[in-house]
Amino acid sequence: MKKTFFLSLILCVCVLLCVTSFVSAAPEEFSWVDVAVLADGNAENYAAHLQTVDGKYYLFLPSSVQVTTVYLNCELSGQADTVTISGSSASHSLSSDEPIDLVALCGEGSTYAVTLTATSGAKTAALSLTVVPTGDIPSMFLVSSDPVNEGREWIEASPTKTNKTTGTMYCVGADGSVIYDGSLTQIKGRGNSTWLQDKKPYQIKLGSKTDLLQTGKSENKSKTWVLLANAADPSLLRNQVVYDLSVAMQLQPGIESRSVNLFYDGEYRGVYLLSEKVEVAKGRVDITDLEEINESVNPSITDYDSLDTATAQTGNGATYVYCVGMKSPSVINGGFLLEMDTETRAREEKCYFITKRGNYIVVKSPEYCSKEEIHNIATYYQYFEDAVYSHNIEELEKLADMDSLARNYIINELTKTPDCYRSSTFLYLDTDGKLVMAPIWDYDLSFGIAWGGYITSCAEPTGYFALYHGFCQELYEIPSFRQAVHDIYLDTVFPLLNAMLDNTSDSALGNFSDYCAELTTAAAADSIVWPVHNPNWSAKTQALHDYIAKRNQWLAENFGQWSAEEKEELPTYDDVPRDVWYSDVVMQASRKGLFQGKAPGIFDPEGLTTRAEASQVLFRLSGDERVAFAGVFSDVDKADWFAPAVLWAYRNDVVYGYDNGTFLPNSDITRQDMVVLLYRFAGSPEVSGNALFAFADSGNVSGYAADAVEWAIESGLLRGYEDNTIRPFNHITRAEQAALFVRFDALEK
Repeated sequence: MKKTFFLSLILCVCVLLCVTSFVSAAPEEFSWVDVAVLADGNAENYAAHLQTVDGKYYLFLPSSVQVTTVYLNCELSGQADTVTISGSSASHSLSSDEPIDLVALCGEGSTYAVTLTATSGAKTAALSLTVVPTGDIPSMFLVSSDPVNEGREWIEASPTKTNKTTGTMYCVGADGSVIYDGSLTQIKGRGNSTWLQDKKPYQIKLGSKTDLLQTGKSENKSKTWVLLANAADPSLLRNQVVYDLSVAMQLQPGIESRSVNLFYDGEYRGVYLLSEKVEVAKGRVDITDLEEINESVNPSITDYDSLDTATAQTGNGATYVYCVGMKSPSVINGGFLLEMDTETRAREEKCYFITKRGNYIVVKSPEYCSKEEIHNIATYYQYFEDAVYSHNIEELEKLADMDSLARNYIINELTKTPDCYRSSTFLYLDTDGKLVMAPIWDYDLSFGIAWGGYITSCAEPTGYFALYHGFCQELYEIPSFRQAVHDIYLDTVFPLLNAMLDNTSDSALGNFSDYCAELTTAAAADSIVWPVHNPNWSAKTQALHDYIAKRNQWLAENFGQWSAEEKEELPTYDDVPRDVWYSDVVMQASRKGLFQGKAPGIFDPEGLTTRAEASQVLFRLSGDERVAFAGVFSDVDKADWFAPAVLWAYRNDVVYGYDNGTFLPNSDITRQDMVVLLYRFAGSPEVSGNALFAFADSGNVSGYAADAVEWAIESGLLRGYEDNTIRPFNHITRAEQAALFVRFDALEK
């Protein structure tokens, strides 16, 4: 379509207001205000505007715009007589309606450095910028209804992701085909740890159901979609490869996705993964929509968030939180979508339950549960967990889809994702069905990328990882599970990955070279805005390729040894040998749920224990509910993971703070102070006062700790060292703390 160049175009207000990187100029100056390129001549509200990155000006071309046919819309602070555009090879006047050929101006290249020069009488305004193509993937334009007050920055300013707005969206393929052009009924943030990154993920709701992935499948038409930032993944490929693998493995439902270039309120935001959402819906988790049914039987409830919650317990030991005042439908034995999650995140949700082993399970759908509903699913799940931990295969096969357990484990073991069975692990139960562990989700941290204590154990492509999770260790004891993992990996996964890595043309998973080719240009553009996706992108993708290849080979060799008849005896932790004194107590502490490893397979026995960690273990041992947060200590914030434990311990006179109002949660705790906490927890029992003096350094014990240490020695909790010392001022190690708590737990029982 013929496009006309305007020297002083007043663009649509909703687009102009959203531009964040105009060239600043005083009103009396003759200068550049904006340069924009339309995604499509038929969609004049959707434009990519001039933006600055590190003090340099860039214009990112939507993928539907060819570098040899670029139409620019320019805005200056006054009327221009002439405008020219110059490159390293030629110059071109912009006084006509002809398109610009960047190759003719600058020669062949991946980016194009040009200078725009405008004259107005004797005045001249020059602007140097780099035009950047964004590749052969679709371009998606989000435009907020009110860009000034409710634009991208406003959405991202909400740490709780409660800021939501509406708008419009235009999605166009690299070939110019329009995928969507219509309203958005919602734009909001999403994610947990990913929301804390600079490159934010979003969730959008379309005005009408659309298959944005262009699969041609009617079931893939949906209103709700997510835009994953892949902020931690320099390859931009991890999530897509794993999601595609889940589809090829036929783990139902699989997650389908595609990469897009995102322009938000006129600003290029980089490469995103457009993905299906994990939700109960046709074509997604296609089960009974219990949330919809709940709404039909509770028509008087208009604000579910305002409902009070209460706590109760199932007959088999699970504790659950439900919404007070909700009526239950007649059938409540299915239609549940669950997520294994951390305690902190679970307690931010409306409805969840805690198994008797201390595992937190969030009910994602229905989000608001009646007492009868959550009692039902919590009871069912507790029976499932009991069957796993007792290795009751007959009961387990009645309750759960064993094939999904095996396939889910394989993906988590293959990827070494630090989130496995910790968060983003989903299960669903339909009416008259079995519990299914699917779909898989969230793999930007995987294949060698991790955080914190997981970095070391995830870095190498060899060794088990997910298997060291307590849940998986129990599954490993089940013969049919081992056999299923063996068969699925060798018959399906190993050849799928080999074909992908070898770029076999008929690979059901796709070819790795094709993944890379599709993103090469887009990744280069993304790296300008987000330097973490740096110019060494090809090296990052090669590293991913090599990691998968080595991991695939190692797992094939080791899963090849698995069978129903035989199993290898595996340690709980790689760093806890069987022949050390603390091996048994560490194992017991882990099985009792008192301690968790620093990462799967890593206990860190010689690591020191902090005051916060000591409070957390005591809190777990108590089995008590959390107390309401209060600002007792200046260095304990409501958002801190240890806040509930510290507040509980303070309320129960187990811990005290310091005179300056601090708690010093991250300070290492001494052996005598750890014993003092246990002593207070036990109710400060009477002591005889004789056992302490048998140790050579008894005189070193502080006065305030003397009774506590005496009690610990009398009770057999504290046994001292081979040199007949107790070393009260030594900082206690994690192994020593495990020994104390296991002995104390046995003493209490």
